[in-house]
Amino acid sequence: MTVSNMKTLVTYVSSSGNTRKVAEAAYDGLKGEKEIRPIEDINDLSGYDLVFLGFPVVGEGAPGKVRRFLARKARGKKVAMLVTHGMPSSNDAFAKVIPRCRAAAAGSDLAGIYDCQGQMVPWLPKVLRFHPYSYVRAWARMGGDQHGIGHPDRSDLDGARKFAGEMEAEHARRTDESK
Repeated sequence: MTVSNMKTLVTYVSSSGNTRKVAEAAYDGLKGEKEIRPIEDINDLSGYDLVFLGFPVVGEGAPGKVRRFLARKARGKKVAMLVTHGMPSSNDAFAKVIPRCRAAAAGSDLAGIYDCQGQMVPWLPKVLRFHPYSYVRAWARMGGDQHGIGHPDRSDLDGARKFAGEMEAEHARRTDESK
């Protein structure tokens, strides 16, 4: 299969606009036949060779809407994740997040995960000051790296474009090898 013969879907959940921006950048990085739509508009994944699923971290993992989508619609599908979050990836506490996102895709064929920091909605740091985990409360009180102000930035979006192109090319190559 060549990239030009592939059909790829980019779908996303975005409350602040960060994930939508990352999904649009990933979409721009694809060369084959492609479509981009919010997750609410997706009923069926048949006909797609590769699915990019963008979402913000909620409760240290994938939001319920994304977990249900993966369980009900993406079983056995080749999926690549586009994950946005308010906490810097370099923060030690963030180490738990990606494995939880990966676990949400247990029934899918996970191709890869791209993550980047996004600017948090203004009210969220105030709410996080009451989070059950002390490290989240402490981070919210400290200003949490200014809660991602300015992200996703040009570098983050360039990274999403590159990731999407690499995932698309890799999927096409592996499909050819398996024939």
